[in-house]
Amino acid sequence: MKLVNKIIQIYSRTGNKRHCNICKRSFNQFLKYKGGTKKMANRSFWQSLDMVGSDIDNFGCPYCWSHDRERHLFMFFDRLQLWNKIEKGAVLHFAPETHVAAKIQSLLPSQYVKADLFPTTDDIRAIDATHIPFEENWFDMVICNHVLEHIPSYEQALAEIYRVLKPNGIAILQTPYSKLLEHNFEDQNVNTNESRLAIFGQEDHVRIFSEKRFFASIQEAGFKLTPVLSSQYFDQKSAIYYGFNRKEDLIYAVKQ
Repeated sequence: MKLVNKIIQIYSRTGNKRHCNICKRSFNQFLKYKGGTKKMANRSFWQSLDMVGSDIDNFGCPYCWSHDRERHLFMFFDRLQLWNKIEKGAVLHFAPETHVAAKIQSLLPSQYVKADLFPTTDDIRAIDATHIPFEENWFDMVICNHVLEHIPSYEQALAEIYRVLKPNGIAILQTPYSKLLEHNFEDQNVNTNESRLAIFGQEDHVRIFSEKRFFASIQEAGFKLTPVLSSQYFDQKSAIYYGFNRKEDLIYAVKQ
């Protein structure tokens, strides 16, 4: 298997059909996540839910290993000039992606807190999103990119993010969700890695979000929700070339 993966990596690095907007390399194809959609557990079930999330067929850059959600976030931040709001600002970043974190650090914010419930490096603080150890009105931006689907009490996390943001502070709240479901789907008896993988799509996910219910929860927390449509800025040709899911909009919320 390691040899097969190595051959795939070498082949992926040839050609120029795809491009990574982070490392600026061109190549033949992005790497699939765990074999892509063909290897996905309960593939037909997930497709029937009209899910919005990662593009697992165009997931990893074969050079810098950036994943699709990072590349898409970079493209949104570039187009909306959100990097400018980070300069000299205070930023809280949950589950910090390597390349996004490096970019933020290069902008010299007044404070940059990298947070995770289970930190993997010394520069990441152990912080529970449902109990954020900062005072009210502290941060200018909170980035929570595909984190809330892991949190049982996600509404409490939204309330905490709202609390620690300054007035007019920005929250980026990406998460996979279903455009079909009326309500979130979760069940306390779905509590093993196998059952969560089969039903929620990943071993450590605790629900399938409904777009309608998730967006309502953000607004109920007090935010002004203004999703930025990916289709407004990027066509399907760009999505294929740069490797991201064009259906995934930027979940952009502002503290009122």
